[in-house]
Amino acid sequence: MIILGVNEGHNAGAALMVDGRLLAAISEDRPTRQTTRSGFPFQAIDECLALAGVAKRNIDRVALASTQLPPKYFWVPRESFSIRDFWREQNDYWKPRLYEGKHPSFLDVFRDRLDPSRFIYDPSLVHGEEDHAGMLTARLQHHQHYFGLPPERITVHDHHTCHAWYAFMVHPQRLEHDLLVFTADGAGDGVNGTVWSAARGQPLRELHRTNQCNIGRIYRYVTLLLGMKQFEHAFKTMGLAPYANPKYGREAYDVFAETLQNDGLGFSYRIKPKDHFFHFKEKLEGMRFDGIAWGIQKRTEELLSQWVGHGIRKTGIGHVAFSGGVAMNIKANKVVWERDDVQSLFVPPGSGDESLAIGAACKETVDHAMVPAETITACRPMTSPYLGPEFDAAAIERRLHRLGGLEGCSVRTVDHHHVANLLASGQVVGRFAGRAEFGQRALGNRSILADPRPREVVRTINEMIKQRDFWMPFASSVLAERLPDYVVNPKHLAADFMTLAFDSTPTGQRDMFGALHPYDLTSRPHVVHRHANPDYHALISAFAAITGVGAVLNTSFNLHGEPIVHTPEDAVSTFLRSGLDHLLLGDLLVSKPAKP
Repeated sequence: MIILGVNEGHNAGAALMVDGRLLAAISEDRPTRQTTRSGFPFQAIDECLALAGVAKRNIDRVALASTQLPPKYFWVPRESFSIRDFWREQNDYWKPRLYEGKHPSFLDVFRDRLDPSRFIYDPSLVHGEEDHAGMLTARLQHHQHYFGLPPERITVHDHHTCHAWYAFMVHPQRLEHDLLVFTADGAGDGVNGTVWSAARGQPLRELHRTNQCNIGRIYRYVTLLLGMKQFEHAFKTMGLAPYANPKYGREAYDVFAETLQNDGLGFSYRIKPKDHFFHFKEKLEGMRFDGIAWGIQKRTEELLSQWVGHGIRKTGIGHVAFSGGVAMNIKANKVVWERDDVQSLFVPPGSGDESLAIGAACKETVDHAMVPAETITACRPMTSPYLGPEFDAAAIERRLHRLGGLEGCSVRTVDHHHVANLLASGQVVGRFAGRAEFGQRALGNRSILADPRPREVVRTINEMIKQRDFWMPFASSVLAERLPDYVVNPKHLAADFMTLAFDSTPTGQRDMFGALHPYDLTSRPHVVHRHANPDYHALISAFAAITGVGAVLNTSFNLHGEPIVHTPEDAVSTFLRSGLDHLLLGDLLVSKPAKP
């Protein structure tokens, strides 16, 4: 059975499953070059079908994620918002509604941001900017026409159900252990937290859902209060938090601690704010910015840890999976897995809304199986995160010949040893090779690589290439066989997707200081297995043969504010607009003229 999963909301994308095997998954932001893209993912759908060699007419079923998508966010796509626009949303739209008894129109407030061309659904079916039911009807009609399918072959799945089934179905050990699955995010279909369990090999069973798990909502508004984009920069708040002196952060922590509380599998309030923006804006006024980041991060860690503890006590299950936007907080994940009652923690790649299309396809696969339990057993867990497009040597050469801007650059075929020598000599290389990885974290195939040892590499990449905030740490790609040398991992957790954090060992602090958080010396490694990515494993092995270091610094191949590169053209454009000296396209090395 061929099932296409589609997410049209925040971080839109598509995923294709054939007979229970996930063949492709792509976020629309990559081909459109617009971060957090929303709307119908035309290009992601086309690329997924092309990767699998499937025509639209061959699709058996389409699975949509989320029942409630407000029309206003299709007419006014918020991925184009600046930080000032998000503040305007609070001051001119929400504040009058919450505090002044007024009801301004979102479309009137953002008339300058209206983009009717993005609304590709039948507007006659939608009656007002908040008409969720009409919007759902319009979405279903559009899919019926676009795919040529009858209504009964198109299904819509609840937002958090998609999050949960994604984490469950791609879990590498779901046939070996009973699992406890948590989901948490800002909001989706009126819910922001769920708890599920599954006996080994059996379908998921929902235990609890709530609209009071406001961890993600509070975190994103604090990010906005700190002057950063609420949907894109939560990781910056997380990266800033360790720098603060707890004595300055305690005051901010107390503000958060007096509001949201964990209450068993759910949440409640000690003091219930009227809203989650202006309340904290007033309470936090005059406090240090780094102390605010420390306070919200610490409270997030506490609430998630308590929540997981209650789930384990209720179910007796210690093998935990976590999905949803909040699961991107790797420092909180570290506090969770360090609990004595947590036997394992699995956080899949791209656990935010970009994975909703996969979750919808997973749920659809099980729902339409003759025997769901047998289907769960037959469906393969995620064995590789490399689910996007790839370009062979001939395609890369053809595209290079058509591109301008490379005058004066040298182009030659190189081997792993040559690239490893460049890295060992302190040079930085952009790597574009193999299939693109799924999710927001680069896992070697669309990455910028460097020697992880020198401290100054952080400044070099931040200023010349990434052009991002100075306090943000980098990550590492580590040979699987060398991981025990570099991180403290007593539970032998899988760390294949850069979704978990660990304390570093003394050897790790010596060999990859530049790829650790410079203040608390934690690591969020991407473990590279030979079977998962043989070419990348061979490159790091060549670097290890020269330096003795079984890891490289790895950060996503993009400039600040742009999506990760998707095509050879994107890679070349980023290369030319950055301080990168070398670009590796497959085994072709493009090098700028040597500096005098």
